[in-house]
Amino acid sequence: MIAQALAHTHSKQALNKKPALLPINGASQKRAQIQSAEQIRPHTALKKGASDKFSKAAEQYNSHANVQKQAASDLFKLIGSQSCNQSKCCLDLGAGPLVNTSQLSKLYGQVIAIDLSLNMLKSAALTNPKICADMDNLPLQANSIDAIFSNFAVQWSANFEKLMYALYKSLKPGGQAYISTVVAGSLNEIKTAFAALDNRSHINTFNTHAYINQSVQKAGFSINSSQKVIYTDCYSSPLKAIKSIKAIGATTQNHANSRQGLLTKSALQRVCNAYPLLNNQACVSYHVVLLSLQKSHE
Repeated sequence: MIAQALAHTHSKQALNKKPALLPINGASQKRAQIQSAEQIRPHTALKKGASDKFSKAAEQYNSHANVQKQAASDLFKLIGSQSCNQSKCCLDLGAGPLVNTSQLSKLYGQVIAIDLSLNMLKSAALTNPKICADMDNLPLQANSIDAIFSNFAVQWSANFEKLMYALYKSLKPGGQAYISTVVAGSLNEIKTAFAALDNRSHINTFNTHAYINQSVQKAGFSINSSQKVIYTDCYSSPLKAIKSIKAIGATTQNHANSRQGLLTKSALQRVCNAYPLLNNQACVSYHVVLLSLQKSHE
């Protein structure tokens, strides 16, 4: 099943001397060899930066990813009982430390975990197939996956519209996709605080809800549901709120107007002093779209 899902590519750029695939046990070794040629390393500096930061955050990710856990819980509620069974193969895209992979394994017979960060994949001892790959260059065959689950990941795509086409193509006719993605309006508290320092951007630029809907429909998906939810984490101090972003690895910025380099102690203090407080707490809000999508049965 795994070999059938992975695309066969013979491009030299797609081959690694040490493929970033994690065979889990001896029984998986043969399958791992089949998959090894399909591992594709991200090539841009942005992708490498994101990979490095998520890898550094791997050990502490679970203890800080509170909002991600809330979104995952809501995303699981969208999965209908009729869409999952032990004969189906599910892709966990942007699997991170495999918390959702474990839950998905109770619903589907085979769950393949893909993530950009090797350390994230190595942080869990699950026996699921693990593939370190770039979501913008997925090693998947057409019409090979029954379901796709992706929580808090696709906002890191360099081309969301192209990614949706790729996911649609990889799904079997009638296949479902359950996706949560961060959208415009997120991290406004961080943006407000850093505005006291300079006019450079200190947070990512996120797609709008309207663009998300437009892109998935353009790719061919039918939208069963598309709901925007605001999740909020609150901290006892602005500094802890700012550090929470770094703790989950989500500090790589996706545009040219970003500020480079570390803040001085005095600059950081200015940012903290300007941080908007709510009931004496420093909150970090995420605007998230929860999608339930389906490929036509054609």
